[in-house]
Amino acid sequence: MILPETLEKYDRQALGNAIYFTSLTNEEYHNSPGISSSVIRKFMDSQIHAMEEDVLNTPALKFGTAAHALIVEGDKAFAQDIACIEGSPYTQYNKNLKADFEERGMTVITKKERDDIFRMRDLLIPEAKKLLQPSENEYPSIFNYPYERAIYWFENDLLLKVKSDILRYPLENAYAENKIILVDYKTTQSCEPSSFLSSVKRYKYDLQAAWYRRGFEKAGFEVVDFYFVAQEKKHPYASKIFKMKKEDMDKGWEVLEKNLKDYAKVLDGERPTVYNTPDIVELSLSDEE
Repeated sequence: MILPETLEKYDRQALGNAIYFTSLTNEEYHNSPGISSSVIRKFMDSQIHAMEEDVLNTPALKFGTAAHALIVEGDKAFAQDIACIEGSPYTQYNKNLKADFEERGMTVITKKERDDIFRMRDLLIPEAKKLLQPSENEYPSIFNYPYERAIYWFENDLLLKVKSDILRYPLENAYAENKIILVDYKTTQSCEPSSFLSSVKRYKYDLQAAWYRRGFEKAGFEVVDFYFVAQEKKHPYASKIFKMKKEDMDKGWEVLEKNLKDYAKVLDGERPTVYNTPDIVELSLSDEE
């Protein structure tokens, strides 16, 4: 597999039909070549915006990044990657401080957000803690380090990438060759099942799961289960575990394959659509009554 020169300097090893990177930071991963599931899901909403916008730079995603750093990666990662600003964000001092932190690649949050995130970690349900922060006799880790490993692979000449939250052997098949479970942590407004299902549909989490599974299958693994750990961002910080169905991930990959073909056409010069609607849209106010 021939990789872009910008990736050649990092430690890596071949796995199946993919390349596994062992030491990419979050910033290095996000700035590296390759199409992520975030980009292709944005592409499905509006092709032109996916080609131009930073899909990771929204307040909700920044909060999710900070929560993920503490709850999934731990105190050290949180201290390295997350900065907290106290007081009004509109003072010149705090504006300059925020700009300095962001220049260093850090995610900036408020003191209240930091306090919320620490409470969220403390109040995770026990089974979620087992998946996200397990001991070795609960869900044995792979590669002696379970957190966020980057996989790169090609689909029809397009370089794709994925960085999973948790990569573990299934408990009932501990250390079974090539069998793994994937776990992804999500912050959400509500983890009530029907509400979270709405979030899955709105943010296309099912397609994200299909993307992750595809990447690790390319690396030679059999993904036996995929779980979302969903946790509410406000008190009482309720959490719940949701398991994806295999058939939904199968359908999801079919959708992704089609959109990857459309993405390739745009890279080849085809004009991207705007909100995936015709250039001329007839407005009908009566439909809103």
